[in-house]
Amino acid sequence: MAGKGHNVLIIAAALAALLASCSDARDVTALQREQLFTLGYGVLEDQLNLFSLEGNAPPAKTALAMRDGIFFVSNGNAAKVMTLSSFGDLLAMVYNPERNPPPLTLQAAEAGTAAQGRVARAYPFGSPGEIAVDSKRTIFVEDRVPDSRRSYDEASMASLEYVVLRFSRDGEYLDYLGQEGVGGTPFPSIVGLYITASDDCVVVCLTGAGWTAFSFDRNGILESTVAIRRDELPRPPEEADGIASLDRIVAAPDGSGLIIKIDYYREIIDEETHTQAGIEFSSSWAWVMDGSNGAYVERYELQPFESMVKEEGGGRPVPRAWELVGAAAGTLFLAATDDDGSTYYGLFDRASRTMRRFSLKIDPDELLYASFSLSPEGILSAILGSRYEARFVWWRFDRLIGGLAP
Repeated sequence: MAGKGHNVLIIAAALAALLASCSDARDVTALQREQLFTLGYGVLEDQLNLFSLEGNAPPAKTALAMRDGIFFVSNGNAAKVMTLSSFGDLLAMVYNPERNPPPLTLQAAEAGTAAQGRVARAYPFGSPGEIAVDSKRTIFVEDRVPDSRRSYDEASMASLEYVVLRFSRDGEYLDYLGQEGVGGTPFPSIVGLYITASDDCVVVCLTGAGWTAFSFDRNGILESTVAIRRDELPRPPEEADGIASLDRIVAAPDGSGLIIKIDYYREIIDEETHTQAGIEFSSSWAWVMDGSNGAYVERYELQPFESMVKEEGGGRPVPRAWELVGAAAGTLFLAATDDDGSTYYGLFDRASRTMRRFSLKIDPDELLYASFSLSPEGILSAILGSRYEARFVWWRFDRLIGGLAP
């Protein structure tokens, strides 16, 4: 009996140590990245235009979506949308002929004949941006309307300048989504474009008053419109007097609504003068909003990020907020950049309310431009812009999801 009791104590101690290590904010696992292919910079059909001639940050977005191993790239500077295999083969392209030379490898398909199943089609893009793809590979692309179609909405205090174009899997233009659905009024500035498991499209916009999320079914029919005012952000009881700052809004993958991450800060009061001396981070929470009525139905407190860089004197790092990247397979994906430039991801399991932390290898010279995409199953893909080429990589978090909870 004594031996059995001793074994129980050993098992209990080991379990306690395991749980403690899993709850340690500085317990990190390195996740291997996979280099897939590279693209050169330029104006040809198999090149990207990420930078101006001086090498400065681009004035237009370059966005990425990955689905079923196929990459969809919206290159704003070149006014084109590219479809690429995981080996870097150009499968299809939609491009503005006024800003691109005639395609060579896809030219025969454009003329109406097959070229190994690859196609190129012309479309007068203004400034393509956010991109998403549904289960049928219908491509959804943000674009800016001409000046003559822009207007200002007094109620939302926002300029209405953007629509979401829809293209078939082979690049044929179908229609566009506006606020009311197909052919509707342009949106305010688009900050998020998402496709749910049922192929609903969710468009998140930034306005003068806050944020507005529009949800459309697969036919482009408006299902709901939810407004989130900047001065009415939710607060947990612990942060009743705190300062609320919304980080990001993403669509719940199952189509049930929105996931809203909010960071809370508290004022620092100078003890001698009794005046405000600044603010400091307090906590972060993820709120789940019902998409049909705008009610908050659930909330999760998110553990803060703590630097892995050793401080002088051995002091404990000051906690700070992660950034919400997206959601997939019951998991929230959070990112942080450390003081030495290292990149970390935190995966928060919504069922167990626990987090695991991972380090991702990204060299500083690969961050001249970066665009990330999270697939429905949890593959994190990225375009990393180095000085001479754009690198397409991914991290297979999908192999880990489901076994993250301790």
